[in-house]
Amino acid sequence: MERYPERLYVRLAREDKERAQEVAGAMGLSLSDLVRLMVRLAAADPGLAARAASEGGPIVLDTATCLRIARELRRWGYHYNQGVHALNSVAFHLRHGSRDYGDMAEALRDARAELSAVNGAAGGLCREMASLTGRAALFL
Repeated sequence: MERYPERLYVRLAREDKERAQEVAGAMGLSLSDLVRLMVRLAAADPGLAARAASEGGPIVLDTATCLRIARELRRWGYHYNQGVHALNSVAFHLRHGSRDYGDMAEALRDARAELSAVNGAAGGLCREMASLTGRAALFL
């Protein structure tokens, strides 16, 4: 018995078929697997599928893209943690009457640099998301 006994025939413009083949290839899927995936995604949330279709099509993130986003978010977390650590050091010295302003000024510079890196990474991710969606992404 066939794994998928039902058949579906779809008429596409040449450009649409070529794009579907590119997407399937990039995701490591066959064209049939890509169609099954799209049907399952639409069935999982018909309202979302209808909105996506009316807004110019769905956005599909493959595993490689999700891994890049996760890696970038980990980088944000690292920089944010370093910035907060530096700020906590300054707060500790202020609470305990330490008057070594040079150390505190250095810690503040470190915190500023780390948090600036987080903002830069946020901007990069927003630009990537905007290129994926065709819509501006905001980081609030």
